Amino acid sequence: MDVRSALRSSRQLKGIFCLIVAGAILAFTDGMSKFLTGSFPPGEILFFRSIFVFIPISIMVWRSGGVRAVRIVNWNGQIARGLFAVVTSFMFMVAIKHMPLADITAVMFASPIILTALAPYFLGEQVGWRRWTAVAVGFGGTLMMIRPGGDTLLWPSLLALGATFLICFRDIATRRLSKTDNANSIMICTTACVMLGGLSSALFGWRTPDLEALGLFMLTGILQGTGQYFLVSAFLYGEAVVVAPFRYFTLIWATLYGYLMFGDIPGLNTLLGAAIVIGSGLFIFYREAKIHR
Repeated sequence: MDVRSALRSSRQLKGIFCLIVAGAILAFTDGMSKFLTGSFPPGEILFFRSIFVFIPISIMVWRSGGVRAVRIVNWNGQIARGLFAVVTSFMFMVAIKHMPLADITAVMFASPIILTALAPYFLGEQVGWRRWTAVAVGFGGTLMMIRPGGDTLLWPSLLALGATFLICFRDIATRRLSKTDNANSIMICTTACVMLGGLSSALFGWRTPDLEALGLFMLTGILQGTGQYFLVSAFLYGEAVVVAPFRYFTLIWATLYGYLMFGDIPGLNTLLGAAIVIGSGLFIFYREAKIHR
């Protein structure tokens, strides 16, 4: 192996490592958010969490060159992405209060499948019959997880699925923004929108946090921002075709945290449905990578 190949392999391994670490951190912050929903309304959690997310964001901006590294050109796109983030955050926060951590994580894995279905209409991308088949199979796996007509509550699963659907519009907005604005500006604007959206809900319920609760908010926010940092770093170090499939490791972390923190064990339907969704997502990613090559 020559020096160039060795360096390339080293960067790929760094990318994979960063993505696995990001999944572990973000799954833990989801567990912390679920814990906090037992005492605080969703908007208050989003508000305080967003405040502390700015700490790691500030470090990222400083390492990138300070304020000069923040480039905002498309304000309309930034606001649109921020609004999508606000709505999805509220929907996710309400759903996670009533769903096991692994279940809601598995439902969220449907986002690449939904994004593929939307791509011809909003991104002008061609989707062949193989990827359309994977989309259909993936939706079947999603239905297996949310179990319409089953014993569990249906509306939290539908809320999580709705949040996943809107996340795809957020990702579409991100793709368009990436042509003019950089990652620092996107993270700052989106976090600010979520913070203001959470504060605006104070009229509908607010509980003044004590020092212990503030500590939990601080921990959740800093870890959330740190997880996002590792997520961005993963795709800076490694090629997407190599790194992205390791995103599904998050389900392992979510299952572990769900059991340790809440005693939740995923049911057979959730595991089978998640396997189908993950398989469909991996196939879609493989086909997209092959087409781009």
